[in-house]
Amino acid sequence: MKKMLALLVTLGALLGVSSAQEPVTIGVNLELSGRFATIGTSTLQGIQTALEERATVDGRPIELSICDNQTTPEGSINCAARFVDEGVVGVLGAISSTMSIAAANPLQEAGVIMISTSSTNPATTQIGDHIFRMAYTDDFQGKVAARYAAEDLGAERAIVFRQQDDDYSFGLAGFFADEFEALGGETITLDFVANTVDFSAQINDARGFDADVIYYSGFCAEGASLMPQLRQQGFDQQILGADASDDSQCPTGGGEAFDGYLLTGFGGPDVLSGDAASRAEDFASLFDVVFPDAPDFNGFTLAGADAFNVLVQAVDDADSSDGDAVLEALANLEGYPGVSGEITYAGTDGTPADRTIAFFEYSVPGADGSEWSKASLFGVGTGE
Repeated sequence: MKKMLALLVTLGALLGVSSAQEPVTIGVNLELSGRFATIGTSTLQGIQTALEERATVDGRPIELSICDNQTTPEGSINCAARFVDEGVVGVLGAISSTMSIAAANPLQEAGVIMISTSSTNPATTQIGDHIFRMAYTDDFQGKVAARYAAEDLGAERAIVFRQQDDDYSFGLAGFFADEFEALGGETITLDFVANTVDFSAQINDARGFDADVIYYSGFCAEGASLMPQLRQQGFDQQILGADASDDSQCPTGGGEAFDGYLLTGFGGPDVLSGDAASRAEDFASLFDVVFPDAPDFNGFTLAGADAFNVLVQAVDDADSSDGDAVLEALANLEGYPGVSGEITYAGTDGTPADRTIAFFEYSVPGADGSEWSKASLFGVGTGE
């Protein structure tokens, strides 16, 4: 009888240890192939570097379940369905608004937390209380760019290139145009669709509009074709892009047409202040060790890392991987010391209370003798 009791105690202890070591699984829904693969890969590398820093939570190992949505809404929906079946504690991604919105609907319905790493379309977090983001929104990004164009560049007329079949590009172009016109300017919007290579029709439409500045709200998959064609056709105005242009596909694919190209994007170590800058610098150093040959370290890398960080922190704060408990902890997160700045979700719609957006400039060839380089100019906070 004593031997039987001892055996039961031993088995119970072993089962307890086994239960304590059960992994916490996080879904990762990213564009790892297709048009946005470069940004998706940068984001994944940020997540993986953050995992190197924090591989356990509450004594349990953290595992990533990675799904390539192939830069398609259908692929993103399929990733979401897989994660629901797997019972993940939450989902990181997607990077783009179109793919994020596609996944957000089924995840919200299933009661699964999602943190889009870089969706900037305001509609994303309006889908429901389980949907969060790590980025600012395009009403902020578009307005900041329009004010810079009108007030700093002195532009009065702007050509806006918009990808009409993409939620991010379409919305961002509208916010830019609305603010630019509110400041007294005039705009013309020229539409294209995904995978456009020949922009001759749009360029012909632009000829009759004597613009001072060109605003591009699309991605580098098409921008690498558009910019050389604009320059070859005599359009020498300042071109201003957005965070989707923070992608090596632009300068490597478009070459010298991107020399002097300005863009807004996630603020990094150069524009963050105080402790946030130090954290970003330390993270960049670790990233270089984990991925020494990575072509891109940028704001998408930091956003991926912090999406991971806040979800793990919510599990830690909840002392549980139960979905409701983690959701409550995440929704009440305040002042988390992230590598992209402090992160607060308390009292918000799932968009961080304060984010820093930066202005960058490409040099082709690079200022340091490389093929290309990107310099930080200055940053603007959403709380300013």
